[in-house]
Amino acid sequence: MKRLRKDCGGFTLVEIMATFTLTAIFMSLAALVLSTFMKSHTVASAVAIEQNVSSIVMETITSNLGAARWGPEMYDGKFNPAEISPPELTEEQKNAKASLLIGSSDPLSGGTTNSEVWYIDGETENIVHMYVKQQGESGKEKSYLAMDYYVKPEVGAPESTEWECVPWQLGEGVYQNCSIKSFKVEQLEASDDSGSGNSSSCLSVTIVLKNGVAGEDNTYTLNRTFDCYNLAPENIVKLTS
Repeated sequence: MKRLRKDCGGFTLVEIMATFTLTAIFMSLAALVLSTFMKSHTVASAVAIEQNVSSIVMETITSNLGAARWGPEMYDGKFNPAEISPPELTEEQKNAKASLLIGSSDPLSGGTTNSEVWYIDGETENIVHMYVKQQGESGKEKSYLAMDYYVKPEVGAPESTEWECVPWQLGEGVYQNCSIKSFKVEQLEASDDSGSGNSSSCLSVTIVLKNGVAGEDNTYTLNRTFDCYNLAPENIVKLTS
C-alpha cells in the first residue's frame, strides 16, 4: 500500500516547467512555419491577380489601338480640346496623314515617364486620348489606364460646335488593388533583310503592374506586339518632347 501511494505521486515542478518550455518551443516553430506559408500564399495570390489584371488592361489597349484608322480629323483644326494641349504636327507629318500619335506624359509618382497616344477610333471615328491617370488620396495614389473620347459634332451642327469630351476607364474594381507603374508604346521597325530600318505598322506595348499586397519590390511586366491593320507605317508618328 505504501508503495502504491508513492507511485501515484504528482509531477514535480521541474517536469511541469520542462513541459511548458517544450510546448512553447513547438508552438513558436509552428507559428513561424504558418506565417511563412501565409506570406508565400499572399504573394502568390497577388502575382496571380497581377497577371489577370494585366491581361485585361492589355486587351483593352491592343483592341483599341489595333483598330485605329486614318482620318483628317486629327489635324483639320477642329480638334482642339481645352483639357490637353493638341498634338503639334509638322507639315511633313500632315502630308503623311499621321493618325496615331505617340507621346510621353509627365512622370508619375516614382519617376516613371509613361506613353500617351492619340488616335482615331476605328468604329466611331472619334479621336481618343489614351494615357495613365493618377487618382486617390495624397500618398496613396494609384494609376489606371484612361481614355478620353472626343466626340465629333453631329452632321449639320454649327461650325462653332465644340467636340464633347467623354472620359472612360476600367472600373477601379477591375484592378483589384493593382496600379499601373509603367505604360510604354513603341513603333517597331519592319522585319526585312534589307537592314534599312524602315518603320512598320506594328506596335509594341509594355505595361508594368504592381499589387500593393505583394510588397514594395513586386511588379509584373506584360508585353504584346500587334499590327495596326488599318494604318500604314507613315500614319504612326512619335511626337518629340
